[in-house]
Amino acid sequence: MTARSPEPPEPRAAGAEDVDWDLVEEQAEAEQRSAPRDRRWWTVGLVAVLAMSLVAVVWGLAATQGRVHWVNTGFDVVTDGRVDVRFDLRRDPDREAVCTLEAQSAAHVVVGRTEVQVPASPASPSRHVESVATASPAITGYVDQCWYADEAPRER
Repeated sequence: MTARSPEPPEPRAAGAEDVDWDLVEEQAEAEQRSAPRDRRWWTVGLVAVLAMSLVAVVWGLAATQGRVHWVNTGFDVVTDGRVDVRFDLRRDPDREAVCTLEAQSAAHVVVGRTEVQVPASPASPSRHVESVATASPAITGYVDQCWYADEAPRER
């Protein structure tokens, strides 16, 4: 026969002597006092995030306003000594642009580079195909950068 386990203690109803009502009241008051402070910091944080977002948008727009934008749309390796580069330009249609085109070998070495003058055109964007002479076989061609002819090229 096995020994009988001890009886669990009798459940007791929580009496007044078990609860520290002063402590409960202090905790409730502390929560009430901290609530406005928490809201204030959430408000400050939200205003700071909105201000930083506005600065980022304005800075981004100012950095691209009035610039020549290009999209590389492809290339054709014509021979071991020439690559044709296709690209679209979005710009002020009344201004001439200059673009630097490059060709690279399989080892990612620039094997050809040329600057092309793109005359003003009535439409923007406009599509262009220009050739790059290469010193050795190339596997790709692309636009490196573009700028308006009456301005200096951008520093990198």
